Amino acid sequence: MFVNIKHLELIKFNYCKECDECCKNKLLAPLVLEDFEKVYEYFPIVIAKLDTLRIVMLLSNEKCPYLKNSKCSIYEKRPPACRIYPYSPWYGEILLDISCPGIGIKGEKIPLNKEEFLKSPFYDERFENISEKLKNSFLWLYSHKLKFLTAYKGIKLYTLKNGKDKFFKMHQKSLTHLHYYL
Repeated sequence: MFVNIKHLELIKFNYCKECDECCKNKLLAPLVLEDFEKVYEYFPIVIAKLDTLRIVMLLSNEKCPYLKNSKCSIYEKRPPACRIYPYSPWYGEILLDISCPGIGIKGEKIPLNKEEFLKSPFYDERFENISEKLKNSFLWLYSHKLKFLTAYKGIKLYTLKNGKDKFFKMHQKSLTHLHYYL
């Protein structure tokens, strides 16, 4: 959803207040290598053919499998994408999902500039040196051969064919969670 730039100062965040809308219908979240350790035990790590090949985790198929009675059953171990929502780093850009029901005109001012964001509860260490992290992740990805997995909601997904490093091993272990999605 787009908003007139002159009205951005009116945007506030009223927090989740038992809301679980972000746990539904969110398909993918971008990953960098350092995220693997935080997600592989719960979510599948795959390669998606978007504008280019991207390392992503599958978040849900209609709703997150860890959403139980409108609560996150892995809250303390939730992935970075969930911790920082309604923000999302998407390959060099920081996006704000203004369709989030917590976004509105009531609540606390949501950080819209870099200085405010760095001091906010939405900030996560994964934003630090994100360009370098993305570069390293792409180099790692392109050093592996891919195997077509499936088309998922119109997106071609791949797994890695070979590897011996810890990231490849986490990728392989993460695939045990595919049954929640496919």
